[in-house]
Amino acid sequence: MAYESRRSFILSQLYSQVMIVILAIINTYYPEYLGYTFIVFIALSFVLTMLRTRTRFIGISSDQLKEIKESRKVYEEKAPEVLSAMSVDKQLAQEMKPLTRLFLINIFIIVFIMAWYYLYFSFTKDLTQSPLLPNIQKFAVFLIGYETPLVLMAVVSFRQNRLLRSLPQIPRYYTLFEKGLVGENMVIKFPLQEHNVRLDAKRGFVELLSKKVETVIRVRLYSSKPKELFESIKNYAFKG
Repeated sequence: MAYESRRSFILSQLYSQVMIVILAIINTYYPEYLGYTFIVFIALSFVLTMLRTRTRFIGISSDQLKEIKESRKVYEEKAPEVLSAMSVDKQLAQEMKPLTRLFLINIFIIVFIMAWYYLYFSFTKDLTQSPLLPNIQKFAVFLIGYETPLVLMAVVSFRQNRLLRSLPQIPRYYTLFEKGLVGENMVIKFPLQEHNVRLDAKRGFVELLSKKVETVIRVRLYSSKPKELFESIKNYAFKG
């Protein structure tokens, strides 16, 4: 899971609202296609989720990413080395315990959504297919059906985002170049203007601490050689 910026969060909620209004309109005039529109709703929700969790290009363009990757490679940690360093950190499991609760909550939300749609639309089926019910009321019935779980998901996502903001983002692999850092779900271009760097040699990591609330707050880089990584970042990340 990765922290999502406020702008991205708001945009995703707006996309979702537009989507459910369109589906509610379709169901109002074609209620017999409810099963198909439900599949479309689930598919679009999945696509939006994938877009929200895609690799974060922090303030850079594709040309700048190419420039970073074409610069000299300074340091690299692959997944096995990162996972090995993480396994030595005895405090990590306790620090990440809130993520377990988030996982269980997300499972509950999925079960609730599936049960809600089945029960709600089964209960309202005769009502929405009645020719005596005005279209505006049919629209309201369908809108409530889509909106209720969406509101629940928005509340959970908001609280989840606040929690993730306080937790470190830990890439399972990364490469430090002269002109930037490229890792799992993140790309950061040098020089860094609003970051601090912190070494915890005992726990085996280096952290980049961002002062900007719009971006990832803490990027934690586990390393087999944390002191070497720390010195490399200091040498290259803050050059003007």
